[in-house]
Amino acid sequence: MSRPNILLLAVDSLRADHLGCYGYGKNTSPHIDALARESLVFDRAFAAGIPTVPSFTTLFSGLHPLRHGVTAHAGEQRLSEDMVLLPQLAKRAGYVTAGIDNLVVQGGGRNSWFARGFDFYSGFLFEPFSDQSERLTTRALRFMDDFRDKPFLLYLHLWDPHTPYGPPKPYDILHYERNAHGTSKLNEVKALAPEYYEAFLADMKLRVPNDYDYVVAQYDGEISYVDTQIGRIVAHLKASGLWDNTIVILMSDHGECFGEGDVYFDHHGLYDAVTRIALMCRLPGVAPARTDAMVSTEDVLPTLIECGNCDAPEYELTGRSFAPALRGGNFAGRDFVISTESTRQASICLRTDRWKLIQPVTHDARGEPLPDIYGNARDPKTQLFDLQNDAAETRDISDRFPDVRDGLLRQLNECHRMEVVRRGGHDPMRDGLGLPYNEFMQRLTSRKMRG
Repeated sequence: MSRPNILLLAVDSLRADHLGCYGYGKNTSPHIDALARESLVFDRAFAAGIPTVPSFTTLFSGLHPLRHGVTAHAGEQRLSEDMVLLPQLAKRAGYVTAGIDNLVVQGGGRNSWFARGFDFYSGFLFEPFSDQSERLTTRALRFMDDFRDKPFLLYLHLWDPHTPYGPPKPYDILHYERNAHGTSKLNEVKALAPEYYEAFLADMKLRVPNDYDYVVAQYDGEISYVDTQIGRIVAHLKASGLWDNTIVILMSDHGECFGEGDVYFDHHGLYDAVTRIALMCRLPGVAPARTDAMVSTEDVLPTLIECGNCDAPEYELTGRSFAPALRGGNFAGRDFVISTESTRQASICLRTDRWKLIQPVTHDARGEPLPDIYGNARDPKTQLFDLQNDAAETRDISDRFPDVRDGLLRQLNECHRMEVVRRGGHDPMRDGLGLPYNEFMQRLTSRKMRG
């Protein structure tokens, strides 16, 4: 049976609405936009867990974080050896598998499951303020040339535009327009948590250190830099004759905050700015389209194994294949998505077409309090947002709509409870934070001293 190549392009911290194909006003992404015009673009794709480690554990396993148990980045949670990942399934089906990724190396081997099933795992340490994405892309092109006569699965994880923002020239000023209010806006940000933001912004080594718009321009510049690499990849596929037999998926692990929940320049909280991801899939011979069907990172693995003619694991997945949508068939998508975070703060949310409910997790399994990202005590209040009338999630209306709040909370709690029962009573949401405030600040200040 003929098998298509599979190219999985993962762009870290890529906020969907900073791409032209998702409506951004600045020309940050001409090559990604061109790929979108040849793909099925998902307007409502969401991460089941944030940040990167839980998000991509779900990507590779087809399981929700509450099912596989990895809910934190830099935490002590491990993925069971019984769980079979995408590269293993592809390898069993006859694919040559390669990963260009840093999640094993960056974690000191802690996240070793990310290397499972790869014939070739090309690890790296994230190097901000460099041309690393260009060099990693060159590795990917060489791999495709070396194995062009065999079906391959290639996973490329590019870390621009992750913090600290620092695109190479000329991308650093490509989208910068000085604004008279830029300094006052940045001062407002710093006032939220002075120690935190003074250290966080200093880590970026900004050439224009007192302008909010310059910081955002650095993020957009990194998108444009990584967009150039995507353009190289697509051009190479077409020039080498691989395009007509290659499935291409481009996606992000999560988005980025620019004020949502009073968080800036990072990815915390379960607002759509963070949980909504860019997701587009190009299937050879299938007409491009857009869909507003709601999907989750859980759904990528079952889709790829169906399109790549691979056998599924013997156990039940929480993900659902969206291959029918790729082929132009009927695909309704999900009625709701549940997302989790347990790294810098702990929360769990349920999102439907209209409503978003966010429930803070305020204590671990021992009863110890879990702080927020700034080291403060969590507000235990359940938040409810009407996405139909408040897409930016700026107005908590939980007190105005108690019946809606309580109904969604019961639904969320029951789904959560059932997953805990499946895990024999273990609730990974109460294992503690993977990177609490004090530990994060130690890392940040030590990095600043080294730099």
